[in-house]
Amino acid sequence: MFDWNDLRYFLELARRGKLAAAALRLGVDHTTVARRIAALEDALGLPLFDRTGRAYRLNENGRRLLAHAERVEAGSLALMDEVAPAPVGPMGTVRLATPEAFGSQFLARHCYGFHKRNPGIILELVAETRSLNFSRRDADAAITLAPPAHGRVVAEKVGDYRLGLYAAPAYLQQHPPIVRLQDLSQHHFIWYVDDLLPVPELQMLDKAIGNPQVIFRTTSVTGQANAAEAGLGIALLPCFLADRMKALTTVLPGEIGILRDLWLVLHAELAPEPHMARVATFLKTLIASERRTLLGSR
Repeated sequence: MFDWNDLRYFLELARRGKLAAAALRLGVDHTTVARRIAALEDALGLPLFDRTGRAYRLNENGRRLLAHAERVEAGSLALMDEVAPAPVGPMGTVRLATPEAFGSQFLARHCYGFHKRNPGIILELVAETRSLNFSRRDADAAITLAPPAHGRVVAEKVGDYRLGLYAAPAYLQQHPPIVRLQDLSQHHFIWYVDDLLPVPELQMLDKAIGNPQVIFRTTSVTGQANAAEAGLGIALLPCFLADRMKALTTVLPGEIGILRDLWLVLHAELAPEPHMARVATFLKTLIASERRTLLGSR
C-alpha cells in the first residue's frame, strides 16, 4: 500500500512538470519531491513519468493515475469543507497567466478589491502567455488573445481592447507634423522584436508605412511605453496603458488602431471549483465594467 500523502507530490509534479516548481508550491525541497515520487513509483511498481533533462512528463501509467489522484484531491477538499467549513468563503490559490501589459498595468490595479471580497483566495499573477501550456499545467486560468488550440480547457470571449499609436508631445514638437498616414515615414518608432511578435496583427507597421524607421525594440510593452514617454519615438500601445500616462498623446487615432479579443481560459477540471468560479466572475465583471478604459477614452 502506498502513502496517500505521496499523491500530493504526484499531483504537483504532474501539474508543474519540474521538481523545483512542484517543491515551491508544496513548500519543501526539490529532493523531497523526488524522494516522494520514487517511493510512490516503488509502491505501485510502475514508472509514472518520462524524464527529459529536468522536465517530468506523465507517461501512460501516470495519466491513468492522474484521474484517480484528482478525484482523491477533490474528495479531500470536500471533506474538509464538511468538517471545518471556511467562514471566509472559497479558499485556494489560482495561478493566472495574462499578457504582460494587461496583467501588470491593468489587472494588478484591481486586485485590492478582489482580495478584500475574497480573503481566502490567493492570486498568482504570471504576466506572460507566450509559452503558456495548459497541458503542462503552467497555469490554472489565463486571459489570452485567442483560445488555445489544444488542452483540456474551457474558453470564452469576455471582451476586447484597443491599441493605438502614442508619442510624447516633446517628441512631436521636434519632428515633422503628422496629418496623414504617409507622414509617419518621417518618424522614429519604438517596436517589438520582429521574430518575437506576440500576434501577427502587430505586423501592421510595415504594411502601413512600408519601411518604418525603428530605432528601439523590446518585447516589453511597458518598456515601449516608458521609452515613448521619454520622447524616443512613436509606439503602438494598449489604450488602457497609454491613456493613463499624461506625458503621452495619441497619433492619428482615426486611422491607426487594432482591436484585440480577450479570452478567459480555465483548466476544465478546475473550472467547477468554487475559488476558480469566483476568480472567473471577478475577471468577467472587471473587463465588462472597464470596457471604456480598455477601448480608449481619448
